[in-house]
Amino acid sequence: MYPDLSYVFHDLFGTTPDNWLSLIKMFGLLLAIAILCSSYFLSLEFKRRENEGSLHQLTVKKDGKTTKMWPHEKVGDITIIAAISGVVGAKIFAIFESIDSIKSFLRDPIHTLFSGSGLAIYGGLIIAFIVVSRYVKRMGIKVLDMCDATAPSLMIGYGVGRIGCQLSGDGDWGIVAGPKPDWFILPDWLWSQTYPRNVAEEGIKMAECAGKYCMELSQGVFPTPIYETFFAFVIFGILWSLRKKLVISGQLFFLYCMLNGIERFFIEKIRVNDTFDFGAFKASQAEIIAFILFLTGALGFYFVTWRSKKPIPE
Repeated sequence: MYPDLSYVFHDLFGTTPDNWLSLIKMFGLLLAIAILCSSYFLSLEFKRRENEGSLHQLTVKKDGKTTKMWPHEKVGDITIIAAISGVVGAKIFAIFESIDSIKSFLRDPIHTLFSGSGLAIYGGLIIAFIVVSRYVKRMGIKVLDMCDATAPSLMIGYGVGRIGCQLSGDGDWGIVAGPKPDWFILPDWLWSQTYPRNVAEEGIKMAECAGKYCMELSQGVFPTPIYETFFAFVIFGILWSLRKKLVISGQLFFLYCMLNGIERFFIEKIRVNDTFDFGAFKASQAEIIAFILFLTGALGFYFVTWRSKKPIPE
C-alpha cells in the first residue's frame, strides 16, 4: 500500500520513505484528483448543453453589478461548494454508521469530527446535493437539469476516489475472501489482498518493518475498492453514452440513482461494515441508503417519463 507519496517514490526510485513527501497523503491526493475529474466532466457537459440551448445564460450579481454568465463559468464555485459540503456531510454520516461510532463521538466530539479518518460517501452526496441544489436554484438553473449534468461526473469522481481507498488501505476493504476458487481465472490480487502498510493500521505487525505504517491483515480480504472503481467507471460509461439520448429532464439522474444504488447495495454484501440490527434484518447504513437510492431512482424515472407523456391541458 501507499499511505503517502513518499512510499510511491520509494518503490519507483528507491528513495527513503517517510520523507517530506509523506505530507502528501495518498487518499487526500486521489480525493483532490477525483474532485478535479468531476469538475472537468461537469464543465464539458454544461458547455454541451449550452450549445444545444438547454442551458441558458444566467443573470448574476457580481461586485454590486448585474452581469450575464454561462453556467460552465460557475463550475469552479459549484465544485468548491460541493467539496466542502460533501466532506462535512461525509463526516456527519460517518458518526451515525454504528452505535460504537456514536459512543465515540459522545466521548470525544472534537477528536471525532476533526480526525483524518471516518468518511461516509453517501453522507457527502446527500448533503452536497442539498447545498448545491439550493445554490444553483438561486442562480436560475433547474435542479433536475443540474442533476442530469452532474450524474456522469459523480460516478467518475467516485471511481477515482475509490482508487485512493485502495492505494492507501483506509479500511474500506471486504470480508475475508478465503481460498481462491478454480473458476476465478483473474489474477490472485483481484481475489484477495492483505493490505500491507495500510493507513487504517489494522492487522498484525509486519516482520522487519520500520516506520509508522507496519500493519498487515492476517487474512486476505476482498479488495472491494477495486471492484467499486471498475463498476463506477462502467456506470460512468453508460451515463456518458446515454446523456444525449435521455432528453427528458431528470431521466439521466434517476438512472444514476438506480445504478449507484444497485452497485453499492451488492458490494455491501462482501464489505466490512458495521450493521444495525432490526431483529431478523441486519443492514449497514450504506446498504439502507443504497436501497432508498434505487427506489428513488426507479420511482423518479417513472414519474418524469410519465409526466412528459401526459397531455398538456389547453
